Amino acid sequence: MKKLTILFTFICLASITFAQKGEEEGIKKAIQARSDANRNRDLAAWRASWQHDPKASNTFISKDGYNNVRSWDSIEVMMERDIKQNPKPDNTMQVKMDNFSIRVDGNLAMADYDAIFTPVTDQSSIFPYTGVLKYHNYDVLVKENGQWKTNSRIVTLPQSYNPSGHAAEIDMNTAGYDLLAAKKVNEAIEVFKLNVKLFPDSWNVYDSLGEAYAAAGNTKEAIANYEKSIQLNPKSDSGKEALTKLKQK
Repeated sequence: MKKLTILFTFICLASITFAQKGEEEGIKKAIQARSDANRNRDLAAWRASWQHDPKASNTFISKDGYNNVRSWDSIEVMMERDIKQNPKPDNTMQVKMDNFSIRVDGNLAMADYDAIFTPVTDQSSIFPYTGVLKYHNYDVLVKENGQWKTNSRIVTLPQSYNPSGHAAEIDMNTAGYDLLAAKKVNEAIEVFKLNVKLFPDSWNVYDSLGEAYAAAGNTKEAIANYEKSIQLNPKSDSGKEALTKLKQK
């Protein structure tokens, strides 16, 4: 009987692992399909790769600036304009997706990965940067009718990021709270963690991450982040109040 129980447990675990791998492959294919549609200037295929959600967002961060487009309607208009202005497929770069880290929770998924762009030919006459571009991506995907679709994404060029002011911090924090309000707690945590990475000297980013961890029931991490926030801003009464409540649990 014991052997049968062990065998049954092994089969169940193997099935779960296989299912997880299947979902990860589906997510990678969905991300690749969205990228291919963009490069091929295929508006219909690109539309099909996104969830048409009023709270969808598309964010790009680099040394040259910060751009955040929110709501599906606005994202669609931006892409329509881009394809109208640049209708020919982009064959100047080879694109490789690599270093995936994917977390799946039911019909929600968070994927972070690198997108590596390598010039096919010398583009110096039209583009001042001729080397390899390595973007880091953070995507939130939702499974609709058996298909993974992009809900929100943040694209960064880490080696060049040098923010001016804290507009990026504020907008990213807002995006995190939108996810929190939609009860997408794990995705909100990932966005707040990115904000901490980009703005490690801001007390507010730790405060927000602490709130998200508290919502997830992770008291230990919530306390650690609230303590860091208060260390940076000892006058934060709301942070002190939240910390006191957490320590009383």
